[in-house]
Amino acid sequence: MADYYTPTVVDPVIPVSAILPVEAMFLAQVFNEDVENGIAYYYSEDGASDLVCFDPAELREALETADHSSSRLVAKLLDEHAEAIQGAEEIELDMAGDLWPDVLQDIVRRAPDLQELTVTMAFTCSKMRPDGFGGLAMLITADKIRSESTHMLFDRFYKEAAAEGEIHHGDS
Repeated sequence: MADYYTPTVVDPVIPVSAILPVEAMFLAQVFNEDVENGIAYYYSEDGASDLVCFDPAELREALETADHSSSRLVAKLLDEHAEAIQGAEEIELDMAGDLWPDVLQDIVRRAPDLQELTVTMAFTCSKMRPDGFGGLAMLITADKIRSESTHMLFDRFYKEAAAEGEIHHGDS
């Protein structure tokens, strides 16, 4: 059986002052985190986690500490888990992989000294399988999240090469 990995790096480091407490709780579970001298560095050796769990008491405390009007994470939690937040049972957020780019973008929007974040992912595999290698690059600005995988890049290369008559990729 093959094991698939997605080492991930978020760059540059982020001022902790730009991260809401609830976002810090979230990001610390999605990625590995190194916090030192007021800055946070996020990365993952195996890939970002898709499952995030919150203790309701800790979540309530984090939600009480700052203005959350600029956070899509807070909006999602309050919209989809309002009752659970008031309870005692652990709250699970599945599909966090769909949410963490938005969380990072909200941080960029709030941080005056942070114009962008980049996320670089490598797709690797424990066996030499063609579907187990590649990568993804993401540029997150206050206005837009741009991303492209190596597979998308190869598709573009093939289309360009076919249009210029270099290859007949996909022709039967």
